[in-house]
Amino acid sequence: MIWKYPPEVHEFVKKWAPMLRDQDLAEACNKELGTNFTANGMKSFRGNHGYRNRKKQWTTEEYWKYQTKYPQGMYEFIRDNSWGVSSKEMAEMVNEKFGTSFTQTGMKQFRQRNRIKSGVTGWYQKGHEPGTKGKKQEEYMSPEAIERTKATRFKKGERPVNEMPVGTIVVNSDGYLLRKRSMEGSLWERWEFLHRAVWIEHNGEIPESMTVSFKDTNKLNCDIDNLMLISRSESVQMTRYGYRSQDPDITMAGLTLVRLQNTIKNKKKKK
Repeated sequence: MIWKYPPEVHEFVKKWAPMLRDQDLAEACNKELGTNFTANGMKSFRGNHGYRNRKKQWTTEEYWKYQTKYPQGMYEFIRDNSWGVSSKEMAEMVNEKFGTSFTQTGMKQFRQRNRIKSGVTGWYQKGHEPGTKGKKQEEYMSPEAIERTKATRFKKGERPVNEMPVGTIVVNSDGYLLRKRSMEGSLWERWEFLHRAVWIEHNGEIPESMTVSFKDTNKLNCDIDNLMLISRSESVQMTRYGYRSQDPDITMAGLTLVRLQNTIKNKKKKK
């Protein structure tokens, strides 16, 4: 025997289906008309009769109301008690209250996924004074610990065994060649871009608005004949219009075209 619901059930579901989730719709229908729908039963009933539910995107509140992976109320507890509490402490609090098995890492990932902030960064804030400030080594280290550090201390004038000598050439993460020019100073006092250095050696200083580029697009080819001096705006235009090529002649033709276009544009502006 096929069970058929009375017309008032159809009318009720048809009216409220676009506005309620299946679980809420089932509860409302059961309360109003004495039916015994479950959430899955309501979903099947709607599907069989073409009553569509247009609520596709879950809100945060709806998700945590209907999900079954975590205990009910856990999300709200973490959300409301996270500020100023570390992941380790929060994991312990949640495990004790809800019987879960969160680790410190698991709690950190959970709060990140759900955009719950704790205000605990894990690093020293600006203005923080170290606990050892103004103290002598003997005040915060034991004699044995101090003795152990002596074996790994740098002596005055000593240099690292893996330090590269002046003249060393390496490839950086962007694919450019760097050459070491000094043993002292900051990073860019010790290292220089090889293609820029080669240009300067042959043609003098590079103007501030200009850049040295590669005719064949090969960043490792720093031969002076493969280098060209162009403005930063010309470099952007050549990249935008695809005028760069592994063939140096095509690249130079592209540069000529860019400069011609700029000349025409400037003359039109003057008129």
